[in-house]
Amino acid sequence: MSELRNNSPSSLITPVVMFLSLFVVVEHIAVLQSSLGTVGLPVSPEIVSKVVKTLMWFTGAVLTSRLLVKLLINPFSRKRTGQDAPSILVNSVYASILIITGFMAVHFVFGRPIGALMATSGLVTLIIGLAIRDMIADFFSGLALNFERPYSIGDWIELEPGLVAKVTELNWRSTRLLTLSERTVIVPNNNFAARQFVNYSLPKRSYRESLDITLNFTSDPERIENILQSAIQATAGLISDASHNVRIMKFTERGVLYQIRFWIDDLSSRVGIRHKLAVNVLKYLSQAGISIPYSQQEILLTRDRRARQERRIDPKRLLSRIDWLEPLQDHELSQLAEVAEPADFAKGSPIFLEGEEGEILYFVVEGVAVVTTGTNGSSNVVGKITPGQAVGEMSVLTGTPRRANVFAETDVHALGIHRDDLEPLLRARPEIAVGLGNTMASRVKDMRAQQDNQNSGASDSDDTSLAKQLASRITSFFGIGQTH
Repeated sequence: MSELRNNSPSSLITPVVMFLSLFVVVEHIAVLQSSLGTVGLPVSPEIVSKVVKTLMWFTGAVLTSRLLVKLLINPFSRKRTGQDAPSILVNSVYASILIITGFMAVHFVFGRPIGALMATSGLVTLIIGLAIRDMIADFFSGLALNFERPYSIGDWIELEPGLVAKVTELNWRSTRLLTLSERTVIVPNNNFAARQFVNYSLPKRSYRESLDITLNFTSDPERIENILQSAIQATAGLISDASHNVRIMKFTERGVLYQIRFWIDDLSSRVGIRHKLAVNVLKYLSQAGISIPYSQQEILLTRDRRARQERRIDPKRLLSRIDWLEPLQDHELSQLAEVAEPADFAKGSPIFLEGEEGEILYFVVEGVAVVTTGTNGSSNVVGKITPGQAVGEMSVLTGTPRRANVFAETDVHALGIHRDDLEPLLRARPEIAVGLGNTMASRVKDMRAQQDNQNSGASDSDDTSLAKQLASRITSFFGIGQTH
């Protein structure tokens, strides 16, 4: 059948040449019979004549089939579906024409009546049809599915709640699916054609997923939305230009149910992306001092009905979770927490601009900031600052101007530390500069890797050298000695 399905222009040459050659032979069959009789071959000239005529009939059938598919069926299918006719339909046309040609050859070449043969064939066909009626139903359902194309190879469909699978094959008998758990499901075409299903790949191959989370009634909804949007922005694998959003779904005994709606372009990765998003949600909520509620009973013994503070932040607890400040001891964190200044930046507003002098650095508590280079803040993105990370430390500790722009990608809440507040800590314990140098060197390496769109490939010796250079620049800028 693969040869028959070859519908290129060159595929018509062979049957045309064969048909014309056989036609010429048939026209001069008397000469051929006379020649065979003269030679005295053991084969009857009459048999040779019938064989040649039969070959001509079937060659004509092949030529007719290919012309029918090329000039009628495929153009109609392309007009209807934008694609050539499915192979199952083409094969059916070829098979039907060949069967009809067989009956015609029996009647016109061999001179046999085909009425009795067709009656016998009809009876046999009826018996066989009753025996394989399900297969016949699958066959015609396959024709309908191929022609209508409610789904294509590679589409993701949902047959029933919870059963989402990818179409891997559609043949005359069944449709093969591959589930998210890498299991193959085989569905008969008749079953498929008679049931409802959802095609997630139409009209376009993008898929919306959701993640639900319940939070306290006392949390500010706008603040929660900003934190959850920050988690979305920091999650890899989402469609960048899609309209991800956060919605309040309902109120429960535990609190307010929020739903994060996000879009992905590969349904097979949804479990992994949901996991990454959930990790970011938990991380950023914890960074903001918000915990997920659990079933409990609250007894109020006071008449004070004053509104609770919407943002209850313990600066020391938040600073203790920041990797950049790991070299500091507990009392030093307490000292910084006392002078930390809260700062809020609206979405799209600048936090730092390239070339500015640096007197303050920020630790992001809530929201996401984007780091860019150049004069246009929306171009040349080189990195993102997420909750728990510092921004502006290089300029504050080494005295160099700001090397990049930093804009609030969402609403950002941060804690600011001035250079003058860090200097007493460095003078009291100069070895802090070594730890800060190591952390800053790692940060510089990561930023360079993101900017070059390649994996970090620097050696440990390079990291150590950069860390020593940064530690030296810190101590030199503050004019203090370094303890080894």
